[in-house]
Amino acid sequence: MSMNAVCKVGLVGAGVVGGGVAETILARAGLLARRSGVHIDLVKVADKDQPRAYAAGVPKDRVVDDFRAVVDDPEIRIVAELMGGTGVACDVVMSALAAGKHVVTANKALLAERGRDIFAKARDKNLVVAFEAAVAGGIPLLLALRDGLVANRMQSLLGIVNGTCNYILTEMTGKNLPFEGALKEAQRLGFAEADPSGDVDGKDSGHKLALLSALAFETWIDFSRLHIEGIKNIRDIDIRIASNLGYTPKLLGVIRAEPRPSSSEEGGRGEVAENGRLFLSVHPALLRTSHPLAAVSGSMNAVETEGDAVMESMFYGRGAGRYPTASAVVSDIVAVAKSVVFGGPGPAWFPPEKNAYRIAPFTDYQARYYLRFVIRDKPGVLGTLATVLGARNVSIAAMHQFEADRFDGLASVCLITHSAREGNLSQAINDISALDILHEPPVLIRIEG
Repeated sequence: MSMNAVCKVGLVGAGVVGGGVAETILARAGLLARRSGVHIDLVKVADKDQPRAYAAGVPKDRVVDDFRAVVDDPEIRIVAELMGGTGVACDVVMSALAAGKHVVTANKALLAERGRDIFAKARDKNLVVAFEAAVAGGIPLLLALRDGLVANRMQSLLGIVNGTCNYILTEMTGKNLPFEGALKEAQRLGFAEADPSGDVDGKDSGHKLALLSALAFETWIDFSRLHIEGIKNIRDIDIRIASNLGYTPKLLGVIRAEPRPSSSEEGGRGEVAENGRLFLSVHPALLRTSHPLAAVSGSMNAVETEGDAVMESMFYGRGAGRYPTASAVVSDIVAVAKSVVFGGPGPAWFPPEKNAYRIAPFTDYQARYYLRFVIRDKPGVLGTLATVLGARNVSIAAMHQFEADRFDGLASVCLITHSAREGNLSQAINDISALDILHEPPVLIRIEG
């Protein structure tokens, strides 16, 4: 393997991640060449804020302010899009593919919302779109799903894939902070943006879940159909109650394939029916404190997968940040560069031409539930709650009542249900809300794991 092989790379966007990528390539060129056999030559970096590129160590004669100078350079074989967003970033990616260049990106929103068009273009041009950094930052999760677990039919995936939300919930749990106080602390430390809505509303996790569905379950989902709930309505009182009951709150991305009886295939394991149903959701959930994901604290990410052959696997690490994300981007660049120089497909992946699963309606989702009602403390109310839930086939597993406040005559009742259908539970909540027994809207948190 020649150590003189060169692959020329262009980068668009020199912000937090892009600057980290430029810095890493320039500072570790020798290490990358020794390990891969390819010299990664970063020949152009495009950013309208050129001093950001200078700060990353990029020589001034390699910095431009227009992405077209990167895309149109005939010597550049790989374009790394690291500007973010779904507008100009899409133009960058589609223009690069049209020009015959491979693409590396960390842009989960772009791929989740516009990925079908992007990957169709790449397929037509026989090019690679590599996106390891788009999900779980520096954790090599997509590499494991694409290659290491290729022999498995994936059965479920449970993941903490947003560090901002995990940090906020960790602070709320450990320090008894309200949501607003934990968010301010996250912003002060740089774990949350000035506008944190994309994180705390669950959209960021949803983008990642859509990509994981396509990669691990061969099912491309229309992002607008994904059930997404954020963490803004999580109350500190519910975290305290849940903690006393042995649960820890997390924002989870959940994918479950509906199983069928064991097949006759080798091993007799329960196979998942092709064109069976797939449940996908992003929502706050309670996990038993003994569950491995419950111990994932601060801004860390972790994903638990279950395959029919390997069974459970856990992936843990930093899901965001300048250098963890740059690590994943550079890994993709090196993998694509090796395929360019020495041949082979590189980290090639394309969405399935036909989905392996049908998307199940979220009303059919099954879970246990934590329910909290603030009720008017008078005879018969608890019986009414149990009757209404039972009429909708929701069975109570445990009940905890907190002493009434003698000044306002209210009491809090916490119920833990057995596994129930989402649609039935929602109907029961609507029925209860229509009665004159509640002082405030009920609280519902799913219990997973």
